[in-house]
Amino acid sequence: MITRFDNDRLTRVTGDAPMGRLMRENYWIPFARSEAIAAGAKPQRIRLLGENYVAFRGEDGQVGLLDEHCPHRRASLLLARIEDCSLRCIYHGWRMDRTGRVLEVPSEGSRSAAFAARVKTNTYQLLEGGGLVWAFLGKGKAPPPPPMPFMARPEGSRWWTRTVVACNWLQGFEGALDSYHLNWLHLGWPVGGRRDVVPPDPPRYEIEPTDYGMRTAAVRKPDDATVHFRVAEYVAPFYALVAGRQPTIPTDCSIFISVPVDDENHLLFFGYWDEVGPLELDEKNFPPTLDPNDLVPDGGNWENGWRQDRDAMAEGHFSGFTRSVLDEDVSVQLSMGPIVDRSLENIASTDLAIVRMRRHLLSLLDRFESGVPIDGALHAYARGGHLPFAKVAPAGADWRESGKRDPVSA
Repeated sequence: MITRFDNDRLTRVTGDAPMGRLMRENYWIPFARSEAIAAGAKPQRIRLLGENYVAFRGEDGQVGLLDEHCPHRRASLLLARIEDCSLRCIYHGWRMDRTGRVLEVPSEGSRSAAFAARVKTNTYQLLEGGGLVWAFLGKGKAPPPPPMPFMARPEGSRWWTRTVVACNWLQGFEGALDSYHLNWLHLGWPVGGRRDVVPPDPPRYEIEPTDYGMRTAAVRKPDDATVHFRVAEYVAPFYALVAGRQPTIPTDCSIFISVPVDDENHLLFFGYWDEVGPLELDEKNFPPTLDPNDLVPDGGNWENGWRQDRDAMAEGHFSGFTRSVLDEDVSVQLSMGPIVDRSLENIASTDLAIVRMRRHLLSLLDRFESGVPIDGALHAYARGGHLPFAKVAPAGADWRESGKRDPVSA
């Protein structure tokens, strides 16, 4: 259990909230699938850490991220025209390039260039990598690209979804480190969601702290001769690397990235990648009819039971959330309210990974507020990070000996 004060420190991200400043000033933040921003298409509204932006891709293929409102009279640039590699505000014709530099102020005639040069706008550093578009919202020099393992995988070896979820970022993220909920919430998805599937016994959790977060192992003993490991990597502040469809597909990994939109909303990026070859799509759990840019549209509310299908439950489906596995996760998280009051929880032994993750984040906030430099470049993970994995091993094996990845230059 944590206090309400610490709960606010972990969840609040807008204005001068410490968690928002920590993320803004130190980390690359993903905000879109690369495929979702088409060259010459209309600008898209992006909201991160309580601030509004517009994103667009110019005809040269480069992405821009600007403050939503025109620096002239504050009209929304969502209405702007795409002209070559710039945005032109339709209100008075001001034109800005993808860095936010004002190029043209038509009302000033021959003085246009000189006038435009005096207009100050915010600029944001961007990168594209691993199938995502990322922003660095801080004022200083951006760190190198995140050393995540999927960043080096080619297009055919990775797959991404993006979901806008109407609850706090931590609420969405904690489910990624909660291995035990797979025993119940996702009970039976491999066999059509049937309620008559017997859940396995709960695992024993073992945690290994790391400089970048922690490794968390769910350990089960199917019999006296073997042991089953499912090991996840937590990379602070918002990455959870999990074992995906392992051991069925031994090289398959997945990841959750929980990006704060504001205090009560977040973007959930969920994806798979294959470490060695082309990715096998998971059409059973994520049917191709779903929109990867809005995987769980309209999660509902308490009035409609978060769109739970009680008829499907009566016919044998366990949870009643039938659109996808992620539909189950999102619906339960929404049911907790916009920001859950963690001071009212009754924590169990299977919540160990979540408890340790919260402690790590609070410690990270303490260091940040004390002026200690933060490893926003994730050098520690680049040097000594691991891959997530799941496997069956002989009894007595140590999970800590598996999952090592080659060091990454950063």
